Amino acid sequence: MSASGFFKMQKLKGSGKVLAASRHNKRAIQAEQGADSHIDAARICLNLSLHGPDSPEAVARLAKDRMAAAGVRPQKKNAVLALEQVFSLPANTDIDLKAYFNDCVHWVARNFGGLDNVLSADVHLDESAPHLHVLILPLIDGRMNGSDLFGNRQRLQFLQNDFHAAVAGRYGLAKAPARLQGQAKAKTAQTVMNHIHATIDTAQTSALWPLIRDLIARDPVACAQVLGLEVTKTADKPQRSTAQIFTSKGKGSNKPLKPIGFAYSPKPIGLERSGNSLSLCSVGLGNKPTTPAQAPRPAIQLNQNEDTRVIVREDCDFSGWQDSEAFEQSAWQ
Repeated sequence: MSASGFFKMQKLKGSGKVLAASRHNKRAIQAEQGADSHIDAARICLNLSLHGPDSPEAVARLAKDRMAAAGVRPQKKNAVLALEQVFSLPANTDIDLKAYFNDCVHWVARNFGGLDNVLSADVHLDESAPHLHVLILPLIDGRMNGSDLFGNRQRLQFLQNDFHAAVAGRYGLAKAPARLQGQAKAKTAQTVMNHIHATIDTAQTSALWPLIRDLIARDPVACAQVLGLEVTKTADKPQRSTAQIFTSKGKGSNKPLKPIGFAYSPKPIGLERSGNSLSLCSVGLGNKPTTPAQAPRPAIQLNQNEDTRVIVREDCDFSGWQDSEAFEQSAWQ
């Protein structure tokens, strides 16, 4: 597998961030050079400064002077005052480091407002893999425009593609793979951890090891690329036709569902077709056979000899009634 060339980018917000980043890039923080550090103090002298002032204070002052010259007013506390990019190469690479990283600096100038916006460019050769730190002043057309220069995911993808075409690809480096997910991500992280344990990497003894371990789990691709390790690729999913998409059953289970409390019925709720008619079905009940319609009963036929005359009470004489079961006249309503 050919190694890949890539870069990472972050925003520096708030006052003091440019100075703090410069102090790290210029190796001015003594606490970073202890016995348990990932920095090899004996190799600090191999580091290179490709652009910008030599001291951290001069870098921070340069940023303020250029903002003042452009008439930029003091920024908010959370304003983006600088962008930092890190360009990495695999360990033990045979690429001409100075030529490669110089091309990286010129690529930054072309995409981020010119060489005047490059505050500093420092190459670190005192760690496990060579890399370049570039601090960028996001000053465009007289105003600070850090968020737009940083951009969204689409812009970052464009920058990665452009960087590979303009710089990394010309040195025979492969294009950085996409961010991994699931099994591929876990396997790549395990590959990185196995390599660190097998080579007895000094990062394991650093006070920052818990953070490094979390970084490996979160973004194993970058770590694998720095170490020149194989990145587990995800299998490409076969493309489906339009007909397959519209006839798909979705992500649900293919197991037939059962209605509530009874045996399987393909239509437990709602309307069910029986013959040519639709009928409402109860929840979970089977089909009830339809009772054939019965003809209405015939109307009662009256006897032609039956007396159907209406009796009016005023025409009746109750004076001669002696039967105990007789109704009183007052009971007639």
